[in-house]
Amino acid sequence: MNRIRERYQEKFYRGYLWYTALETELLFFVVCDAMFLTEVKQLPMKMVSLLTFLSLLFSLLIQYPLLKWINRVGTRTAVRAGSIAFMLSAVCITFSPGFAMVAAGGFLKCIGHTLGAMGVAVLKKRLTKDHMDDQYAAYQSDANSASSFVMMVTSLLCGGLFRINAYYPMYACIFLSVAGIFVSYQITREDDSTKEIGPADDLIKYTAAGKSATAGIGILVLASFAIFTAITGTGLSYAKLNIQAVLSKEDPAYIVSLISVISTAVFLLRLLSNLLMGNLYTRIRDRVYLITSGLLAAGVGLMLFPWFMDSGNKAVLLCTGYLLMAFTRDPYITFIQGISLEKGEEERQQSMLIALNSAKKAGSLILAASGTLLLAKWTIVSVMILMIAAALINVLMCGRLYFSRIKDN
Repeated sequence: MNRIRERYQEKFYRGYLWYTALETELLFFVVCDAMFLTEVKQLPMKMVSLLTFLSLLFSLLIQYPLLKWINRVGTRTAVRAGSIAFMLSAVCITFSPGFAMVAAGGFLKCIGHTLGAMGVAVLKKRLTKDHMDDQYAAYQSDANSASSFVMMVTSLLCGGLFRINAYYPMYACIFLSVAGIFVSYQITREDDSTKEIGPADDLIKYTAAGKSATAGIGILVLASFAIFTAITGTGLSYAKLNIQAVLSKEDPAYIVSLISVISTAVFLLRLLSNLLMGNLYTRIRDRVYLITSGLLAAGVGLMLFPWFMDSGNKAVLLCTGYLLMAFTRDPYITFIQGISLEKGEEERQQSMLIALNSAKKAGSLILAASGTLLLAKWTIVSVMILMIAAALINVLMCGRLYFSRIKDN
C-alpha cells in the first residue's frame, strides 16, 4: 500500500488514473447501449448492428486524416479534442430524434477513441522523462483498475436509474464526459509534443519477439489482436443482444437490471485482473496468450449454449459467458501494448500503438459487417456461431505466438 501511495504522489499520475477511468468508454451508455437504442430510440436489432458497422467503417476512413492532424497539432491537442468528441457523442445519442443523429454520435465516439488512444503515448513519454520505462505495465494496469472500478460503480447504478427514467443514465454519461474533458487538460498541461508519427511497419519487426521476429509472426500478432479485441469489444454488444434474444419473454426492465448486475460483476473481475496483472506481469508474461484466449473461447461457447437447451437456468450460463468474455480483455491488451513498447524511440512506439489501434478497428469492422449481413437473414445465433469460430481460431494463433516467444527468448 505504501508503494502505491509513493507511486501516485505526483499529480500527473493521479490525473492519468482519472483520465483512463472517465475516457475509456462512455460510462453508463456502455451498460445500457443495446437496450437504450432498441427500447428507447426504437431501433431494430439490424439497425443497431448497421450503426456499429457504419461507425467502424467511418473510424477506419477517418483515421489517416486524424493522424495527419495529430502530427500537426501534437498529442496534447489530440487528447483534449478526443475528450470533447466523447462528450458531444453522448449528447447526440441522448437527444437524437432518429437514426441519423444516433449515427453522428457513433461517429464522434469513434473519433474520441482514436484521439484518446494518444493518452497511452502521454503516459509512456512521462515515464521515460521520469526514467521509469519499465513501469509501463504497472501504471497502465493501475489505470485499467481505476477504469474498472468506476465502470463497476456506474454499472451498479445504471439499472436503478433506467428503471426510474430511461434517460437518467445518459444524463449521467454526459456529466462524466464533461469531467473527462477537465482531466484531459490536466494530464496534457506539460506535454508539448508535435513530432510526426512514423509508419506502422515497425510493429512487425519489434512486437512479436522484441528481437528478431519474422514478418509472419508480426502479422500474426496483429491478426490475433484484431480478433481478440473485436470479440471483447464489438462482440460484447452482440452478446448483450444475445441475452435479450434468449430472455425475450422477460420484462425489458428485468433484462437491463440483469445486464447492469453482470456489468458490475465484470468490472469487479476486471479490477482484480488488472491488480493481478500489475503484480504478476513479470512472472506470467507470455502465458497471457494462452490463458486469455482459452477463457475467451469458453465464454463465447457459454453464450451460445443456452440456444440448445430446452430447460435449465439459461441466465446463469449467459452471465458466466459474458463475464469470461469481458474478463480477458484488459490483461491481453496490456500485455500486447507492453511488448510493443519494449523497443524503439518515441516515434516507433507511437507507430506501434497506431498499428494496434488500426488492427482493433479492422477486426471490429469485419465482425460488425458480418453481423449486419447475418442478422439481415438469420437470428443472433448465427453471429454467436461466427464468434465462437473466430475465438477458436484465435486460440490456435495465440498458441503459435506463445511458442514463438518461448523459442526466441
